Amino acid sequence: MITSVSGVRGILNSDMTLADLARFAENFGRAAGSTEVLLARDTRNTGPAISRAVVAALVGRGVNVIDFGVISTPALFRESLIRGRPAVMVTASHNEPEHNGLKFIISGRGIDRASFDKVIGPGRWELEPIMQGSVRKSLTARYVDDLVKRFGEGSCEGVKVALDLGGGAATSHAVPLLRRLGCVVISVNDAPGVFNRRIDPTVDELALLRRMVKARECDVGFGFDCDGDRLVIVDDAGTKRTGDFMLTLALAQMVSESREKMVVVSVDTTQAVEMVAEEAGAKVVRSMVGEANVVSKMIENGAKLGGEGSSGGLIDGSFNYCRDSLLAALTIVKALKRKGRKVYGEVKSFQQHRVAIQLQRPRVLKAIRVLATRSPGADTTDGVKVWLSKRTWVLIRASGTEDVVRISAEAETAGKAAEAARAYSTKLRELCR
Repeated sequence: MITSVSGVRGILNSDMTLADLARFAENFGRAAGSTEVLLARDTRNTGPAISRAVVAALVGRGVNVIDFGVISTPALFRESLIRGRPAVMVTASHNEPEHNGLKFIISGRGIDRASFDKVIGPGRWELEPIMQGSVRKSLTARYVDDLVKRFGEGSCEGVKVALDLGGGAATSHAVPLLRRLGCVVISVNDAPGVFNRRIDPTVDELALLRRMVKARECDVGFGFDCDGDRLVIVDDAGTKRTGDFMLTLALAQMVSESREKMVVVSVDTTQAVEMVAEEAGAKVVRSMVGEANVVSKMIENGAKLGGEGSSGGLIDGSFNYCRDSLLAALTIVKALKRKGRKVYGEVKSFQQHRVAIQLQRPRVLKAIRVLATRSPGADTTDGVKVWLSKRTWVLIRASGTEDVVRISAEAETAGKAAEAARAYSTKLRELCR
């Protein structure tokens, strides 16, 4: 079982049990200090069993549960924000279907480290007199209505959109939402819980979606992950674009149309974000990798816009403090309605190459310190990021949970990015001997 402030994930009855998850849910109810907790799940087949375990744990300790059934993670974050209630999302996010887990939300934001440590701690909270809680189903979430209100009913009339819903939670929202905005919508992999491709759209080829965009002459295609927070776009030529390109394109629209003067992105996100921000007179602040780190840095700096390119995640704190795929999709669709397909050429696209190497963590940490010393001006926000030229950088980061080092490189061409990643892989191996 993997635990991080982003949640807990594992394979049910292999490295985690229903008893484990029930204990986490009970502890969360205590840590959140609320008599009411919201609950939702994605479409994995273990979701109903885990949801029942969560309900039993919370209701048995006097907590009332509002169960939304299958909705996306961003929809639950939004509901938590509006209601001011803690929430539990049953999901393993972009992990493959055999995995599942829990995400914890407090008042529309991911749980903080101190509270999370209490949630996964080995002990239970001190017993109090047991008061039976209740559970009730909620048939609707306000997420779709709020997005329609933000973008305007019928405001994107005629834009032709192809969707690969990946069998995930976006099946609950995406098609009706886009149709209310006036889009012509075609969808595949839209049967909930039927997974015909890899869960994570950033690593899948999205071959069916790319073919459909070209064959049906669509303006854009969107691919979602299982809990509906990650997004990848396919342009009108049927080309799958990177998560970094998607984020840059969405931020380009938002920064230019808003008064926001700061954007927070993770240290491994494309340099193209700086180009977009500078053109709009905004500043870019870099955070450690991870959605929770981006959100923390946004709050710390009073920023409303942010995201992570590697996960295809846009964050708009004025609506949701989490990655929100449909918010990003609608931002791009609205731009297509206003400007047409030329919008794809408005932002610079760089190429990235990522590798992971098995190396002992203590040696990796020492090697990273050496590389930082040898590279004046290196960015040590998270690991070490070295600029090899004006448009080429390499980032070396040690995993926080295993003996793995992750190397990311970006350049103007795929060949240069791969070459930079290989060169630093070699350097790292030499330093770790």
